[in-house]
Amino acid sequence: MRSPKIHPRLRAISDSLDFGGVTKWMFFASLIGFVTGLAAVTFRWMVTWTKLHVFEEIVGSSAEGLGGADFSIWLLLLVPAAGGLITGLLVQWIAPEAEGHGTDAVINSFHHLKGVIRKRVIAVKALTSAITIGTGGSAGQEGPVAQVGAGVGSALATALKLSDRDRRMFLLSGASGGIGAMFCSPLGGALFMPEVLYRKPEFEGESIMPCIIASIFAFITFTTLTGEHQVIHIDAASTAMLDFKASQVPAYLFLALVCAIVGWLHVNIFYGIHRLFSRMTKVPKAVRPAIGGLLLGMTALLLTSFTGENGVLFGGYGLMMTAIQGTASVKILFALVLAKILATAFSISSGGSGGVFAPTVAIGALLGAAVGSSIDALFPGLGISPAAFALVGMGGFFAGVAKVPVAATVMICEMTGNYQLVAPLLLVSILHVMLSRHWSLYEAQVGGIVDSPAHSGDFVIDILSDIQVCEILEEARRPQLIHHHMTLVRVLKVVAEAHESYFPVVDNEERMVGIFSLTDIRRIYLEEAVGDFIIARDFMIDNVITAESDEDLDRVLERMTVNNINAIPIMDPVNEGQVLAILERNAIGRAYDKRLHALKSGEMTASSMRNKRIPQ
Repeated sequence: MRSPKIHPRLRAISDSLDFGGVTKWMFFASLIGFVTGLAAVTFRWMVTWTKLHVFEEIVGSSAEGLGGADFSIWLLLLVPAAGGLITGLLVQWIAPEAEGHGTDAVINSFHHLKGVIRKRVIAVKALTSAITIGTGGSAGQEGPVAQVGAGVGSALATALKLSDRDRRMFLLSGASGGIGAMFCSPLGGALFMPEVLYRKPEFEGESIMPCIIASIFAFITFTTLTGEHQVIHIDAASTAMLDFKASQVPAYLFLALVCAIVGWLHVNIFYGIHRLFSRMTKVPKAVRPAIGGLLLGMTALLLTSFTGENGVLFGGYGLMMTAIQGTASVKILFALVLAKILATAFSISSGGSGGVFAPTVAIGALLGAAVGSSIDALFPGLGISPAAFALVGMGGFFAGVAKVPVAATVMICEMTGNYQLVAPLLLVSILHVMLSRHWSLYEAQVGGIVDSPAHSGDFVIDILSDIQVCEILEEARRPQLIHHHMTLVRVLKVVAEAHESYFPVVDNEERMVGIFSLTDIRRIYLEEAVGDFIIARDFMIDNVITAESDEDLDRVLERMTVNNINAIPIMDPVNEGQVLAILERNAIGRAYDKRLHALKSGEMTASSMRNKRIPQ
């Protein structure tokens, strides 16, 4: 049976679409998103179960603050310490990568480990983080679910024996899916991982599409199973106060400055306490999180009489609502900012397991509300809303310490279901990032794409791939042709007077039949007795590695490297077997340097470089 003919126009359209790539990423990113969504649901259940059956039933309270609750002081100190001890033992015995806030481990895996995360980390990270958070730890669910999702993506890529590049893409897709699901923020989650990799305002652009797909399917899975579509619910009264006026811009600029100062304090306390615990060499690593848990309990206890129901236990969503609703005084808000910074460091920097997103966003909310209330008291005519400043503080503070201004803005809008404050959110976020270029909450970040080992070599290949051999033929050596019947004596005379190192051997019609180098004749150049009987055909290499004039230099250089040769004959595309030139490795290097200099000096742009082709 004859196959049906396809209309030429339809065939052209089909050829222009990369259905293979689309199918691959739609299927695998969707699968990663679905599995990560299930993992997020499971992790949320683990945290809730631990919090209910450990902290609430034993201590007698489930709130972040303990004011008015009937609890035992000793149990308040014991439960977080016990949770820290169990976490420390599991981490040190099974998976040391599960220590810390998770996101750093994903970033490090992308840059330095080819996207590899051990499969055991998935279970250990989920378990230890659930224990840390469920026993009162001041930690969030962002880092753990990001590392769990990244582990799912990495394991799938490894099972399918995909390339390192694809594994890194799967890694980011899984992490984005976890964040998009857990925080009901499909777009924010998709943007977070490609943006958080770098301290400079850069994205891992190639991964954004699969990250969006994975985040959408993870979000759909999570919301379908939990019924939760919004993380932070703002009442109508607070929503009505969320407005932005041009006259408030100086106040928001001041908020950005305060965010930068407190952000520096947050990062330095976080890693300062980490260094302090690292110096406790006489204390086993597994025991250090227990000390952190004990210090957390002491901090929560000291706040009880001053802050009432507002405290520093758990992730901090209660503090966010307190800041938005404006139910705490400025003194209490500032006290909670400092206490939450310390509590988060005690819980995670000691060796515990949990995320820093929720605690950091809570700190930003408290800071924003405190600044907004202070400015409103000093300048009532500005019409400042502490609720609006709390929301802007949430995104602006996290954006600066994490270097994610775009993702933080989108995430806060999606988490709260409110988009009225996009302009001040972006303003504070970007200004905070600009003021805090020298510190970050994520140590594994690199400066930019050019600094990432994941992209080592990309820029050399990109430049060489846009230079064709024909563009540098004038710089290549003219071939010194040797007739295949030329005797060794005559060959040695020609070689002695030449400046080349490689010599094509040709027949009567000057078509290349072989090649030899100075190295090839070194072993026979003293054979004077038979010099008139040995001819070029006897010592030439007939299996010649060649290149065409229309090929790109990156392919030619790769061929030379694989075959361990320093020069390659360039063949005439019209006259079969004719050698146009001998292209040496040094000529390729000079072409690269020349093109790179042109790009740096602005003499040539990337687009013009791609369009600069010599007609064939």
